[in-house]
Amino acid sequence: MAVAQVPRNFKLLAELEKGEKGMGAGACSYGLEDPEDILMTHWTGTIWGPPHGNHENRIYELKMECGANYPKEPPVIHFVSQINLPGVSQTDGRVDPNYVGILRDWTRISAELSRNPRPKEDPLSLEAALIAIRKYMEEHKKLPQPPEGSKYPMYK
Repeated sequence: MAVAQVPRNFKLLAELEKGEKGMGAGACSYGLEDPEDILMTHWTGTIWGPPHGNHENRIYELKMECGANYPKEPPVIHFVSQINLPGVSQTDGRVDPNYVGILRDWTRISAELSRNPRPKEDPLSLEAALIAIRKYMEEHKKLPQPPEGSKYPMYK
């Protein structure tokens, strides 16, 4: 039995409301880059560095793009703040989806959700992606990091 898919803009409106009201995880925040973006394509995000490592007490800025096929396809995510992390391009900060489980498995999970009823908490969201990236950062917390406040050249 197929389950009706929530339209892209309805899902993004729900995510925007959750992000603006601060109802999500305390270690991450997100919102529209431009409040006038009626297609809700360009987002900004923030990740507070995980404790007990080289990310501690740092705030990392990210940009996220939700394409026309979101939520069937994952957002494209770039770090604005420079970071030394496997799977993050050192030239433009793009996160390689193959390194972060939820991004790698997004399409498969989306297909499963289209066939089965949705769980209470949506496993595919901008917030879920930011939380997964933060957890990945925690796994690599001992890697040396660029000076705090450094940004990729395209964002300077």
